[in-house]
Amino acid sequence: MTPNLQRRAFPLALLWAAALVAAAIAWRPLTPVDETRYATVAWELWLSGDWVSLRLNGDLYGHKPPLLFWLINLGWHLLGVSEWWPRLLCGLFAFGALALVHRLARRLAPDREEVAAMALLVSGSSLYWMAFTGAVMFDLMLTFFVLLGVSAVAWAAAGGGPRAWVLVGLAMGLGILTKGPVALLHVLPVALLAPWWWPGSGGRPRMPFDRRQWYAGIALAVLIAAGVALAWAVPTAIAGGEAFRREIFWSQSADRIASTVHHLQPWWFYFAMVPLLLAPWLFFPAIWRGLPALARNEVPLDLRFVLAWLVPVFLAFSAFRGKQVQYLLPLVPALALLVGATLAMRGGELRRWEMLVLAAVFAALAAALPVLAQQPRVAQLVEAHELRRLWWSVGALVLAAILVGTAPRRDVVRAVARVGSAAVVAVLGVYAGVGHAAFDAYDLHAVSHHLATVQQAGHPIAHADKYHG
Repeated sequence: MTPNLQRRAFPLALLWAAALVAAAIAWRPLTPVDETRYATVAWELWLSGDWVSLRLNGDLYGHKPPLLFWLINLGWHLLGVSEWWPRLLCGLFAFGALALVHRLARRLAPDREEVAAMALLVSGSSLYWMAFTGAVMFDLMLTFFVLLGVSAVAWAAAGGGPRAWVLVGLAMGLGILTKGPVALLHVLPVALLAPWWWPGSGGRPRMPFDRRQWYAGIALAVLIAAGVALAWAVPTAIAGGEAFRREIFWSQSADRIASTVHHLQPWWFYFAMVPLLLAPWLFFPAIWRGLPALARNEVPLDLRFVLAWLVPVFLAFSAFRGKQVQYLLPLVPALALLVGATLAMRGGELRRWEMLVLAAVFAALAAALPVLAQQPRVAQLVEAHELRRLWWSVGALVLAAILVGTAPRRDVVRAVARVGSAAVVAVLGVYAGVGHAAFDAYDLHAVSHHLATVQQAGHPIAHADKYHG
């Protein structure tokens, strides 16, 4: 094992995140419908100066809480209005989330530094984490607050006392202000299940479990979270009237879980999507060969704590009618902890064929891209003269295959770092190549400049359908 590389794992993960944010700013416009909608809500806050009542196209907007829009406007007040600041802001939350992954992993596997290094690297190079690094969306921001809350629960178990529970409450409250009450679902189960995971599957000594004191701490955290959330929700509900109160307190929370007609998927959807969520890691045979040790609880990790965090949330989201893959983004660190612990049981060496299998996955993607580019739906998005950019993506995927195929086998951490770097190179190549070409079809800069010119000439503009900015 290479202790020096373990110390370098965090800077390497931050370098990946910085490259992904830079690529998003350089090559990806704000993309309809989500990013343009959220940027528009922030812009209308800037125009109105009303930090209580959010608006979209002049109408009250209660679909999402205000924290992201507040922070965008705070940055605009300090740095000037720009398109890059919202992307950088979301990227900063990705940096913070990576720091919390590393800190939590060190607490849950204190005797095996390589577990923390690999959990960090797996998180930062998993497909959906990379895709949302630099995207003007709520998911990585929510992930940051979930990790903060879960880490504070672990701190409370180690004797953090009331300060730990205050931090849990603040994390959940800010998570609610980020994406709604779903923040409670991500954090509370692991706290409520403490009698099951105490003192932890690793047998490490902890503070004696005082049930009354523990659940009093949870109650304190919930009260703090409610106070933080209601400090905004009550004033905006009063200002918005009866219909708006119903929307923010019911329609956008419990009602969306019970009777939503949006993003309907079958119950097994998330089970099928986990390989995509964690790509390329679940295509790595070394992980599958380590699953028996995980099942026997022989891994150097507080396994019950991780399962109490992961399993209830995963099952709850599977039971909800509306599903999107990114809803599980806050669970990627929990899955990465299991992956890191599984790889740590490999005795410090991997087999050559395991690396070649993963290299073959990247090579197959490189071979498939030119074929996919000829499909009618892709051809409608990409102009013929832009197809030459495709070879940037093909070249990046070939380079990724070479990086994986030549990775060192006698040091698992170095191999994980190489695989993660290959995944980042592949995504950057997709951004620079086919992604850059395809995103031209979604780039609204020309339309917005035309509309601005028309408005400046004094002509009224109306939008007759549902508005997404």
